[in-house]
Amino acid sequence: MHVTSPAHPTEGDVTIQNYTINFGPQHPAAHGVLRLVMELDGEIVTRIDPHVGLLHRGTEKLIEYKTYAQAIPYFDRLDYCSPMCMEHTFVLAIEKLLDLEVPIRAQYLRVFFAELTRISN
Repeated sequence: MHVTSPAHPTEGDVTIQNYTINFGPQHPAAHGVLRLVMELDGEIVTRIDPHVGLLHRGTEKLIEYKTYAQAIPYFDRLDYCSPMCMEHTFVLAIEKLLDLEVPIRAQYLRVFFAELTRISN
């Protein structure tokens, strides 16, 4: 099939108006966590069909019978681009549930590493 410009069509040529493009999960901007099926009319996106949960690993089931400390490494695998942030959110939730007081130095270190992760992403 030969595709030409709509301004100069010839007999037997097909002009394509709509495109369907898969964005992710291998696209560098999506890095595995999302897949979008996009329909385009030229350069205008007319419809998007999101497919979420591509990195679902059954983490909740895996950590059901683990201690809190044993569960922390599983959160590295939720988002491989920023693993410390996933651990940070899990630990913050546990600390709130148990009403724990975190030393100020640990709080500063967490912010420091979270910012390094943000900058690197």
